[in-house]
Amino acid sequence: MDEQAQEIKEKKKETFFQKYSYLISALCGFAAILFLLGTVVTAKLKIPTEEGEVIKQYIDIHLWDYFTTNSTYNWTIYVVLGLLTLGIGFLFLSKVKKGFTTAASMTFILAIPMIALGPYFYASNDIEFLSDVSFGWGSACSLALTISAVVLSISNDFISNPVVTREIAEDGILIAAAFILNIIKIPITSGPGSINFQMLPLFIIALRRGPMHGLVCGGVIYGLLTCITDGYGIACYPFDYLIGFGSVMVMGYFSKFILSKEQTGYNVKGEIFLFIGAIIATFIRFVGSTASSMIIYAYPFKEAVLYNAVYIPLSGLISIAVLMAAYGPLLKVHHRFGFKKPL
Repeated sequence: MDEQAQEIKEKKKETFFQKYSYLISALCGFAAILFLLGTVVTAKLKIPTEEGEVIKQYIDIHLWDYFTTNSTYNWTIYVVLGLLTLGIGFLFLSKVKKGFTTAASMTFILAIPMIALGPYFYASNDIEFLSDVSFGWGSACSLALTISAVVLSISNDFISNPVVTREIAEDGILIAAAFILNIIKIPITSGPGSINFQMLPLFIIALRRGPMHGLVCGGVIYGLLTCITDGYGIACYPFDYLIGFGSVMVMGYFSKFILSKEQTGYNVKGEIFLFIGAIIATFIRFVGSTASSMIIYAYPFKEAVLYNAVYIPLSGLISIAVLMAAYGPLLKVHHRFGFKKPL
């Protein structure tokens, strides 16, 4: 009885943060949207007059202006607002299914660089920005609140499922393996696109540890480090790297069908769900890279699709084939080193 009482007491200690962190995180996301109504960018603009002269003046650009006067934003502002709104929705859905916490974290993390790159994403096609562009107070507050929403949603998941030293070491080894596999490339296009196997270790992280580990290790840690070392610029991070490698989190949602206790070796059910999860993750990476080609490199839709349709599906299919071939040993390793409660 004493042990039961102690267990109940321990659960009560966890209740406040675990019950209300999603609500606080959602409020941070909502406040981030409100602050975007304030000054997002302060810039010196070239404004032509009817007489043909050009007036150079500083102007504060507000989101509110977009809804009340002429457009001073391009369409990407809808993406930022959509991500924040979607993240809030996922947080409330997480009370029904915990896996939505990962989806909420993904959308908020994706919103962070888009807010941080305000002058790039919010620049109008109709107004020429000069060099004097500064971050507005609205963007700064919105960025801080969005980061807070991410920290709260991720920390809640890791508090519910504490990470032990063995898991940190395993994640580090698999991330390092992904870096090594990224070096081994088979060039097949005139551009930077090439076939490689970097997704394979990231798939294993998501399978073994769940979707949140897949997102953090794949999209945040590996994605950010690879973005920096690849040298294509931080503007590529949201779509090519965060979505591209964070997509492995999908495998975590299928883990209970692939690595369950009842499965003792190669089996049809596990192989089918392994294939489905990896295909979905590869498709999400393809969508992210296609969006990056259109937004960052100004590719037309058809050219962006054709370019990314060459190397991403091939890389994904090869990784899937290796993963399916290694399914039996992977299952044995997972049995040997224990289980976590499935989503």
